[in-house]
Amino acid sequence: MLHFRSLMNDYHLKDLSSKVKSVLHAKKKSGQYLAAYAPYGYRKSEEDRHKLVIDGESAAVVRQIFQMRQSGMAYGKIAAALNEKGILPPRWYWAVHYGNGSCKYSRLWAYATVRSLLNDDIYVGTLTQNCTGSRSYKDKTMIRKPESEWISHEGAHEAIIGPELWEAVQKINQAAKQISANNTPPQASLFTGKLVCADCGHPLVAARETQRRKNGTVKHYTSYFCSRFATTGHSVCSWHRIFEISLKNLVLSEIRAHGKAVAADEAAVLDKLKQHIQSASAAQQEDCRQEISRLRRRLEELEQITAKLYEDKVSGAISGDSFSVLIQKNEQERIQKSERLDSLLAGERKAQQDIANIHQWAGTIRQYLDLQELNREIIEELIDRIEVGERTVIDGQRHQDIKIYYRFVGLV
Repeated sequence: MLHFRSLMNDYHLKDLSSKVKSVLHAKKKSGQYLAAYAPYGYRKSEEDRHKLVIDGESAAVVRQIFQMRQSGMAYGKIAAALNEKGILPPRWYWAVHYGNGSCKYSRLWAYATVRSLLNDDIYVGTLTQNCTGSRSYKDKTMIRKPESEWISHEGAHEAIIGPELWEAVQKINQAAKQISANNTPPQASLFTGKLVCADCGHPLVAARETQRRKNGTVKHYTSYFCSRFATTGHSVCSWHRIFEISLKNLVLSEIRAHGKAVAADEAAVLDKLKQHIQSASAAQQEDCRQEISRLRRRLEELEQITAKLYEDKVSGAISGDSFSVLIQKNEQERIQKSERLDSLLAGERKAQQDIANIHQWAGTIRQYLDLQELNREIIEELIDRIEVGERTVIDGQRHQDIKIYYRFVGLV
């Protein structure tokens, strides 16, 4: 019986999904705009929410972006120019003018945002829909549909960009795309996903470069730089550039040094790490232990009070209304105290785990006291993240602050 009901429910859901998709497909075929938000530069018509009309303020920015691209500016440079002028990016513009005034996304224009806008034919009046969809009514994962299934309508709404400007910009975009296509396909570098900008907290990304020397030799090298600085057209943060060979040598020497220190006197290293962990929170740990004791005593008292209230109710010492008020007040305090106790005990367990992690780190690092070559597997095993500061010059000498945070123990 249950199996039959399950089959019927499944059939009902499949039929309902088919009908909804059929209705939506018909609306797209008729040229109605169905997305939740209007694209940047447009707004939904007040008379017909399935029709796009030009939004004057953002449309002016769109025209400006296309003109900057026509003049030869790169995507990143355009993003930087917009950020310097304080122009809100699409999501923030919509939130301020048509939403609740706040948005979880960045207030900055980025390389990808500009590139997407400059390649969208919505700005010449063409409405293209049905480009994406879910895999099935059971799987809501969004996938990109083949171009043969797209539904396009030319002249569906008023164009912001004229055909001549559009064609000129598309030629520039295609040329840039061709140059990019001829580059080496992206590959994971040695420190990919492990480097963080010390100032803005964004990840560092890798760049492979080629240096042709006067003697005819060619040198290939990898460097890393702040992704936020790159994607905002150099308008936010700074390079924080570091070469892979320099970082590799630094990490190698530090791992070997820690390995030799543990092999020479493991007890001393462990004591130093324990003191570092405990000294930062010694007073706090003592306060926590005292509070845990107080909470446990109070919870025992509350249990006794609860039992006494039930006895008084049964014996008639208190009325039913008084019992309800008192028992509810007592239960609220018990829940509050229990949650606080659980939180403190979790913190205490974490402190104990931190001590156990020290021993685990020491056992792992000991294996690498004679490490000669660094690879991705070793980095994954030992390192949590590496914070990279900006390079500075002090008294004619270059300095760059690098902090290596190890798994289990953090900064050593």
